[in-house]
Amino acid sequence: MIDFEKELKKALEKNGDFNVSKSETLRKEIVQMHFDKKLRRTKLFFGIYFLLSLGITGAGYIGLRSATDTRGMFLWLILFMIGFNSTILMKLWYWVVNTKLSILKEIKELQLQIADQAGKKLPVES
Repeated sequence: MIDFEKELKKALEKNGDFNVSKSETLRKEIVQMHFDKKLRRTKLFFGIYFLLSLGITGAGYIGLRSATDTRGMFLWLILFMIGFNSTILMKLWYWVVNTKLSILKEIKELQLQIADQAGKKLPVES
């Protein structure tokens, strides 16, 4: 069992009475807290590498503008293109990871809702 599921179980078992609205908000807060940590780490990673890529792009552009021979222009152009394409790839990577985390979050919430509904006793039909 995952850590935040254990925390959720402890929080739900703390009181003898079970409040549905309180448990649902608590469940959402715990799931949100878990995935917010991952999203924050992803944003930090993206920010660092995106700024690094922008720096490489800027260095390539400045070098390209100051190059005097053809060989130097090609080398600075290659550096510029590497930096520029890296920014595009970082944006695509962030989009994929952000989508993955949001889907995992929704699936986890759905699993917890199903587990909550399975834990309740079904009414007996006559």
